[in-house]
Amino acid sequence: MDKTLPPFQRYSLVARMFHWSMAAIIIPLWLLGFYVGRIMPHATTPQKALLLLIHKEIGPFIIVLTVLRLVWRATHRPPSMSSDIPEEERLAVQVGHFGLYAMMLVVPLTGWVRSSVHGLPIPMMWVVNLPPLAHKAPVFVPLVNVLHQFSSWILGVLITGHVVAALLHRYGRRDRVMDRML
Repeated sequence: MDKTLPPFQRYSLVARMFHWSMAAIIIPLWLLGFYVGRIMPHATTPQKALLLLIHKEIGPFIIVLTVLRLVWRATHRPPSMSSDIPEEERLAVQVGHFGLYAMMLVVPLTGWVRSSVHGLPIPMMWVVNLPPLAHKAPVFVPLVNVLHQFSSWILGVLITGHVVAALLHRYGRRDRVMDRML
């Protein structure tokens, strides 16, 4: 079976730009959140405050990028999958992509709600403060903290699975599936 894909089977330049720019933002932002939340001491330090500020400034912008990316995807058909890909793998791809898009919205939204129930400002990209999505409600802080952390872990697992699948296609199967996004 021929596993080569003609050039027109690649994702559009705009889709590839969304993919790689969002990966370049989300992965370091996820790592930063992990570092601040799990590795740094729990006491507030100037370094921790600065890293958390960076995380909070960029996080809401992911919502904007994800919505724009979804609009692009809805109006520009992605290339079809190779006929060599079995049906169960096609389903896994669809579920994985749905999960990635969902978590790219859920994680920053739960962060936004987290800041809201803490009564903190919700800055975005050092340009604007977003309105709170909830009133200050200390009673909900533990719940929202868990929701943000849990959804972040789900996103991390989905990203890892996505990267592993791409690398398996590239170096295991040696097909051109990954070339579609390069």
